[in-house]
Amino acid sequence: MKDTLRTSGRSAGRRRAADAVDRLTEALEAARYSYCSGGTHNFYHYPARFSPDIARAAIELFSGVDDIVLDPFMGGGTAIIEGLALGRRMVGIDLNALAHFVTAVRTTVLSPSDEEALITWSHVVAERFGGKLAEQVDRERVKNLPEAVELFLSGALRLSDGLRFPRQRAFARCVLLRLGQWALDCRDFVSPRRRMLADRLPRLVGEMLAGLQGFVDECGAVGISKNVISGRRVLLHRSAVGMEDAPGIMSLAGKPKLVMTSPPYPSVHVLYHRWQYRGRKETPAPYWIARVPDGFYESYYTGGSRTPLGRERYFAMITNAFRSVRKVLDDNGLVVQLVGFSDTGSQLPRYLEAMDAAGFEEWTPGNVELDRLQRRVPNRKWYAKLQANHEAAQELLLFHRPRRPR
Repeated sequence: MKDTLRTSGRSAGRRRAADAVDRLTEALEAARYSYCSGGTHNFYHYPARFSPDIARAAIELFSGVDDIVLDPFMGGGTAIIEGLALGRRMVGIDLNALAHFVTAVRTTVLSPSDEEALITWSHVVAERFGGKLAEQVDRERVKNLPEAVELFLSGALRLSDGLRFPRQRAFARCVLLRLGQWALDCRDFVSPRRRMLADRLPRLVGEMLAGLQGFVDECGAVGISKNVISGRRVLLHRSAVGMEDAPGIMSLAGKPKLVMTSPPYPSVHVLYHRWQYRGRKETPAPYWIARVPDGFYESYYTGGSRTPLGRERYFAMITNAFRSVRKVLDDNGLVVQLVGFSDTGSQLPRYLEAMDAAGFEEWTPGNVELDRLQRRVPNRKWYAKLQANHEAAQELLLFHRPRRPR
């Protein structure tokens, strides 16, 4: 009888594991054809963001309501948003001040009076700084930012300072971030004009307020009321290395049961800290708009440059970051991460070695035999070290458990 129960239990476990693999495979497949959309995901197009489908599937499968989930490389906050909407408590860490700013705005609720103030602000900005009779403004010079955009945003930022509450001012700056991206990325015109920006701004405020309400509704559907959402997440602007000593890391009272993250990728060129205009012209405009500190260089945000020494620094960073993760993670916790490589054959073994050195071992759901799950990335603006190398358009979903004593 006991043997029958054990066999039945193993069979049920395999079925659950197979179902988990199917769900993750579906999420990866869906991510080939979808982008970050819905809720507050469209507030800002953070570089190299990963699909909400993947984050949601992993968080739903490997954690429970009220569990703490950690993202030590939170970027634009995809995992943080999805986790909160699923009723989890979230900890997000990133050394990029822009990532911290955007994620905070995406997960900060507003009152009806806040919304009214922001709608009024957008119409006043459009009226005063758009069109031929636009009010003149003392603009702040920002490298490689088109003059019309620079003038309009300078005026809009000045007026945003008059909003009453910090959450209103932060939301307004996030709207202007999205507006600036639209102006520089849009292909329907050669050079953006102030009238175009003025017409777009009020619509963008309306869209983003509707997205925020959608996020609040999702949280409400799992029993999380609007007034407690912000208290269910901790966002830290710092490196993942040494996180165990950071004030506030354990303020949610408990250890994370799951890590869901997408760290920087080795030898893949991604501009986390600059916008590009007309090809390779780089502008620090996002930090100016968000009013957060900048001053660092590309490899600071990617963990290492694309030189041999830079790659060594990258893998050392991964080892040290996940050593810190191991110190705060529950002993029965799980790490799920989406990672891309410019040369999978040489870099994946190095990555797995780094995880082993950090105290983790690779794992598959239910120990089911399967090839590593992967997806092809849609429309990703990546540049591998060699132009002919297109492997950087592939990502692998890796699973690791804390290594057991041998």
